[in-house]
Amino acid sequence: MNEPLISVIVPVYKVELYLERCVTSIRNQTYRNLEILLVDDGSPDRCGEMCDELAKEDPRIKVIHKVNGGLSDARNAGLDVMQGEYVGFVDSDDWIDKNTYALLYQRMCTENADISCGGIATHSSEKILSCFNPNLQETFTYDRKEAGRELIHNRIITNSVCDKLYKAKIFAQLRFKKGIVYEDFQIQYRLIALADRVTYTAQTCYYYFVAPNSISRGTFTKKQMDFVTNSLERIAFYKEYDPDALPACMAAHLDICLNLANRAYGTPVWKEVRGELKAQISRPYTGLSKKLRFKRTLFLCCPCFFVAFARVYQRLHK
Repeated sequence: MNEPLISVIVPVYKVELYLERCVTSIRNQTYRNLEILLVDDGSPDRCGEMCDELAKEDPRIKVIHKVNGGLSDARNAGLDVMQGEYVGFVDSDDWIDKNTYALLYQRMCTENADISCGGIATHSSEKILSCFNPNLQETFTYDRKEAGRELIHNRIITNSVCDKLYKAKIFAQLRFKKGIVYEDFQIQYRLIALADRVTYTAQTCYYYFVAPNSISRGTFTKKQMDFVTNSLERIAFYKEYDPDALPACMAAHLDICLNLANRAYGTPVWKEVRGELKAQISRPYTGLSKKLRFKRTLFLCCPCFFVAFARVYQRLHK
């Protein structure tokens, strides 16, 4: 039986050190019928030239050169020209296991699913830092409502688009929102709402590289308040789509705001963002866990004590 074509979209920007590792991991897939779309997002270094050189080595590689527009714009450029019946995404400083697309496609067929999810390992330059789910034997299959509720917790089904394989038809009328950060969070629940079934295997498929200057570890900027806006949009979506999931969605929103407050406190932009964060944290919430209630109360009583507690907790649980 012929394997259907899978399009793999790779946005490329200032990743000279990591690009070859990423592309090699895709080229070495045991699933061979791939269209590899390298989207050079106006990278100012040698990345565009490297993409062209890689394309000469493998006819499955196609290169798109474009003016810089950000990660969402680069992914959208790939979506606009892809030919595959299925589509996956790999960020160009990350890499994937050699069996990733064979495994995700097999799960998709077996479970008659529209989205197939795999496990993630977080990696530094030296070692694996964590596995998202260490029980590699676990598998689950959900209908769209169950998957949407699981996504809120960001545990089994994550907000990342990179640990997944999608039927391309799901993107027929959806694109990544341009000009924001946390763009995966903004689109993932919308994609799942279009899927009849979502399947998951805990086997590690995707290796997420944590660089020192990544958004999650670098200096906090006001741009990262996009996360609050994205979360409020998700609340509005669930209010119409699945009202029973709203309390969990609200609790996740509170946790997002508390984490942002922890990261923003003491930075040059803290005075600009603290009012908005306090307003969100002060909202009425129901059904919170004891841990979230404690964190919320501590922040509202004294933000500096909350931050000190949060940072000590993080150090102890690394």
